[in-house]
Amino acid sequence: MAGLRERKKAQTRAVIAARAAELFARNGFRAVTMIEVAEAAEVSEQTVYNHFPTKESLVFDRALELREALLERATDLAGYADWLTTAVLDDSARRAIRSPGGMPRLVASDAGLRRHLLELADEWSSALADTWAEEFGLITARTLTDGLLHVFVRAVDRLGTIESDEQIDELKADIHTALEVFRPLSDR
Repeated sequence: MAGLRERKKAQTRAVIAARAAELFARNGFRAVTMIEVAEAAEVSEQTVYNHFPTKESLVFDRALELREALLERATDLAGYADWLTTAVLDDSARRAIRSPGGMPRLVASDAGLRRHLLELADEWSSALADTWAEEFGLITARTLTDGLLHVFVRAVDRLGTIESDEQIDELKADIHTALEVFRPLSDR
């Protein structure tokens, strides 16, 4: 169980991220400053930077959590499809889809944020490939992890344009179909 200090830090982080999303939705990502985020969250600018070192990290506030979850599943390729659809399409993701300040909508509307997503995916792919290099060889492992992470990127791209629950369900099925390509490797 987290102590009081950790809970307060998590609460402050969540408030900052929520206020930033509201500002991004209203004014656009590029127009919002870190000072405006601090004012909206009623914290100091330094507090914002303590939790989010860059403005992009406000958009990708779950990146570390997703990376850790991905690496925890490094040996379970068969379960990756289920994890990916949960990570991308859970209840908070469904809310983010409907929010113009949510990560998928912002990535769809900003080339710089799309590049940042691709950089994150490349870093995650490299980390995941390191865990599979012994089993598959480095080039095969990196090719495999690049493909897996590209499914994630394409899912986020699609999320940025989704308007209905039916489209979310179609995306979930599409993710599972795309990841079937990798199933023979998981059966090794």
